This record gives sequence, C-alpha cells and structure tokens, in this order.
Amino acid sequence: MTDDKTKIDDADDEQTLASLLRLAGERPEIPLAIESRVYHRVQQEWQASTKAPEADRVYNEVRRSWRLARLRRWLLPAGVAASTVLAFLFLSQPESPAPVSVATVAGVVAPAMSKAGYEEGAAVYPGDVLETDSEEGLSLLLARNATLRIDENTRLQVDGPDRFTLLSGRIYADSGQFIYRNGGLVIDTPYGVVRDIGTQFAVAASDGELDVAVREGRVELTHDATAVTAKMGERLTYVQGQGASVSELDTHDEYWDWIVGLTPEFDMTNKSLLDFLNWATRETGRQLRFESDESRMFAMRTDVHGSISGMTPDEALEAILSTTTLNYRIELDKVVLAQSIRP
Repeated sequence: MTDDKTKIDDADDEQTLASLLRLAGERPEIPLAIESRVYHRVQQEWQASTKAPEADRVYNEVRRSWRLARLRRWLLPAGVAASTVLAFLFLSQPESPAPVSVATVAGVVAPAMSKAGYEEGAAVYPGDVLETDSEEGLSLLLARNATLRIDENTRLQVDGPDRFTLLSGRIYADSGQFIYRNGGLVIDTPYGVVRDIGTQFAVAASDGELDVAVREGRVELTHDATAVTAKMGERLTYVQGQGASVSELDTHDEYWDWIVGLTPEFDMTNKSLLDFLNWATRETGRQLRFESDESRMFAMRTDVHGSISGMTPDEALEAILSTTTLNYRIELDKVVLAQSIRP
C-alpha cells in the first residue's frame, strides 16, 4: 500500500516539476560532484536504517528536499526574468497621443449672468458639445480660416475638423472664398446631411423641420437617399413627411441679422483697403463694385490702420471710408465706390 501511494505521489511530483521546468526555460547541467554527494548521502541514510518503512521515509524526504532545492534554484531566475520582461513591456508602451483641437472660440456673446463658461481663445475638441442659452452665441475659427457661428438656444456636437452635428438650434458657416478639392463643411442633422461648396450658409433644425439658407455658393442636402440643391439667394426648407421646397432669400435680408454680433473681428495688420472692403461687403451679403479702375487701384494701394473693435461690418465700413477719398453708396445688394476730390 505504501509503495503504491509513494509511486502515485512521485508521479504527480514529476509531472509538476516537469511543467515548472518547461516554464523556466533552458538551464545549465547540475555539476556531477553535487549529484554524487547527494546520491551517497541518500545511500548512507538507507543503510543506517534498521526498518524498511523508516528507510523509505528517509529516502522519500531526501528526494523531496532535493526536488524543492532544484525547483527553487530554477524558479527564482525564471521569476526575475519574467518580472523584467513585464516591466520592460509596461514601460515601453507608447503614451496615448494628446487630443488635437479642431477649432478655437473666436468670440462670445452672453449676458452678464451667463453660466456658459466659454472664453475667447479656448480650444474645441472632437466630441465636445457646444450649447448656448437664451441671448448667448459663439463664433468658432476653424481650419483654412473658415468660421462657424452658433446662435442662441443651440446644441452643436463637434465630430471633426470639418464635420459637425446640429442637434438643435441654428448655425451659420463661412467656409471661405476658396473652393478646396477635398474641403467643405459637413453638417449632420436629424433630417439629413448638409454639404457645402465654398459657401456662406445657415442651417436651422427644429422639431420635424430643417431650414438651409444660402448666402453665397451652393449647398446640397441629402435626406432619404435624395439630394436637393440650393444656391446663392435661395432657402431650402425640409418638412418631415412632406419633402423639401426651395424659395428665394436675399443675401442681405433681415434673416441674416442675427450673425452680426458674432462676426469675428477683421485683423487689419498688413491689410489693404481693398482687403477690408472685401471683408466688409462679404459680411453684409453684398457685392463690391468700383465705378472706375482709378478707385479700385486706390483701394489696392492704400493700407488700413486703426481699430474697428466692437463695430458691426456696416459701422466699420463707414468709419474706415470716412478717412479716405472714396465715397460709397449702397444699392440693394451692392456697395458701389467712387473716387472723389476732397478739399
């Protein structure tokens, strides 16, 4: 009985030891002198015993002691090596890249008691949801000098540098005067996707209705696998369950008045009078016209100075031109300039 049990225990020990040694990897041979010393020690203990059971006990204890000694000898280096590898892997893991901003807050309109907490110069990141309350508004500076203006009572989710989701409310986008091959803004709404091509346009979303007004360029609305286009001077209205319709809307209509207070200030550093006139007329939805080549050349060669901080585009136009020899008049959707001789 004892022999059978011993054989079973020995078999289990051998299997356990073999598994552990495989995990430890390659190891050097044990010196022959040490093996011989242990063998003779076991033999002496067995010969000194007078009873077989006692001899078996001594022999088995020595064998187990020997196995444990070998196990400790090889597990310790293996454990140290494994710890070193884990530490190396942990320390060599690259740090997560810092999020990259896709816009900057360029202007804030808010009452004195506003709790919105937006500040000029603050960075905007993908995943941010910008929300305005009553009498609040924001303007954002995007890539390529594009701008986005957020009206009051609006919720806008930032999805990427050129993509946003209008959850509710109204926004105005100005993607600049240049058309980029891979550019343009994309505005997702609950009622379709709005894409622009070098335009100024507004998008408003409310319960069951989408309104897109185009001040310059062209906009495409895709909904229910159908594309509808609106161009400069048109307003596209989509009513859920009724489809889309297009109507006319003047580029200088009162509809656009809400964006005036959110107009980013014009930087006059190293700018010509012509640069300023292009900005001012574009912000008011009018076209710039000169009565003569002489007046156009004058605007190109004249630099602008001073500050127009706090002025609307119309107020800035009057203030700047009052310091020059140019006269101007407004004709519906045009600003006409002419050279005059002043005393």
